[in-house]
Amino acid sequence: MAKRFLHHLSPALWARSLAVYGSGRLWQEVGYQAGRSRWAEVGAAIAFLWLLGCLGLSFVLLQLNQTHALSLAIVGPARELQSILAIADPVANNSPPSLWGLGIVGLGAWLCLVGGTQKLVQLVATVYSSGTSQPADWRSRLLPWGLTGLGLGITGLVFAVMDRGASVAQTGLAQGMGLLGRWVLALGIIALGVGLGYRLIPRRWTPGQPLWPGVRIVLIFGLGLLGLREWGVSWLARQDLAYALLPVLGLNLLILYGLILLVPVGAQINVSTLRHRGLPSRPWGAPAAAPPPPSFDSFKIKRRD
Repeated sequence: MAKRFLHHLSPALWARSLAVYGSGRLWQEVGYQAGRSRWAEVGAAIAFLWLLGCLGLSFVLLQLNQTHALSLAIVGPARELQSILAIADPVANNSPPSLWGLGIVGLGAWLCLVGGTQKLVQLVATVYSSGTSQPADWRSRLLPWGLTGLGLGITGLVFAVMDRGASVAQTGLAQGMGLLGRWVLALGIIALGVGLGYRLIPRRWTPGQPLWPGVRIVLIFGLGLLGLREWGVSWLARQDLAYALLPVLGLNLLILYGLILLVPVGAQINVSTLRHRGLPSRPWGAPAAAPPPPSFDSFKIKRRD
């Protein structure tokens, strides 16, 4: 087992795995599939549905947190969304919303989240089925519900991991190591969730189909988008804007839109990696190599004795 672990840490193996992303044909197929399946339009619809669902679910959780002390894994994402949108805390009054009303709002929010997830599942399934639509069955109807619950669970777990470590008083090297460990654990949880989604969505799994090329793209570019968001929010906070909430909301929507589009991009990279495995790579824009001319022996006519 130790030998296998060291093999995965080999620089040559990492160089070969990262060289996949330099293939021009791979990115051409990503662009072709994006236009064919209308990723831009569907991604905007997913972002809208998820935003409605997150707002409704956050409202329900913040209201319930006033009367029931909810755990950080449950109320943490709601508080993060509250701080992002600069929403005031719910006013404590003698007549809080009824449980029936909160239940209706929560059900509507859940249906919005499931609707957005269903559209995302259809995008990824189209990628793995080479652009052909598959007939709906019980599995395709239940999968968005399960993936929505999985996504909410992973989000709460990541918030709990990051906040629990931050609440421990540490200084110096211990603080740096603790922060690094929390980031590694959070990224590992997200990577497992994305990989599990890629594995569950296709109805028929092709033998040898890779998972991690697409997962790495989602993690790397996802971290880049989140870093861009942090920089953009801090830059907007330093500006003297009359309506600072609007550009902050627009920035967060753009980041959410980019994160959504990364999921089908990763799926297409997995499919293209399997298709071009073992083929010689060529630079971007270079014409494809012509096949060798037929040999002279192929024109010989064999005589019968």
